[in-house]
Amino acid sequence: MSNDLKVGVVGAGVFAGYHAAKVMGHDRAALSGIYDHNRVSMVALAERHGVPSFNSIAALADISDALIIAVPASFHNEAAMIALQQGCHVLVEKPLAVRFDDAAQIVAAAKAAGRVLQVGHQERVVTQAIGLHEISEHPTQIEIIRHTSRATRNLDTSVVMDLMVHDLDLLHALYGASDWISTEMAKRVYSDALDVVRAEAGFGAMTAYISASRDAEPDRRWILRYPSGTIDIDFGNKTLRHDTPFTLDEGFGERPLVQDSLAAAFDYFVRACLDGTKPLATGDDGLAAVRAAAQIEGTL
Repeated sequence: MSNDLKVGVVGAGVFAGYHAAKVMGHDRAALSGIYDHNRVSMVALAERHGVPSFNSIAALADISDALIIAVPASFHNEAAMIALQQGCHVLVEKPLAVRFDDAAQIVAAAKAAGRVLQVGHQERVVTQAIGLHEISEHPTQIEIIRHTSRATRNLDTSVVMDLMVHDLDLLHALYGASDWISTEMAKRVYSDALDVVRAEAGFGAMTAYISASRDAEPDRRWILRYPSGTIDIDFGNKTLRHDTPFTLDEGFGERPLVQDSLAAAFDYFVRACLDGTKPLATGDDGLAAVRAAAQIEGTL
């Protein structure tokens, strides 16, 4: 269809492949092509979907309406800036950038160009489906655990930017900016970056205790303690238990948009580009998550 949003994918790794498939499966988008510095991977992904490969981001941007940036995080700033300078809307995988100044530059460029900028914080789809955003009462305490086993990818960034940034974004989406944030423990285990970090953040009378590790038994859990009860969410198994009076969807894991949150997030992006609706996670949202992550890393 002539009204399709022409979307190119920058990257040809595993996650870029997932993104390419979501573009192909959307009824209002068309995959325009692939770029990656690894020519073998690039050509393989392009041939899989029957689209061309390109010798530069600029060349791909030139024939696209939008680009998805799905390369290692240390290259997000360079790729996003080229896309915006070429007039494309941009969906950048999380984190928006690994340095706060770079993230701020991307946000400013998108605003100056009048382009849509969405950041890949698709776990917002899950918390919305559960009903957390509709609760007016604030918890007094939240315990957040995001642990994975040893990884071979995303080691160009710390566990804060790789994993904890998801939870920092969700906290910001639910409760706004923290009043204070502190790092309780941070250590390297097997990579050149931080692999295990514990932090605390204060939101008025509420404290969030946040633990992220890529050297542990897998566990992804939020335990929210309210004056009226407790909500225990297992994000890995997509289940929840609670004894609160709140209306929550205990069967959220069965909902199609939760089972494929990447596709749901891409649909937000398409509608933002074509219809002018709000992205799932804006550039400012991504910037706020990077700011909190940088504070925890001690780089801000």
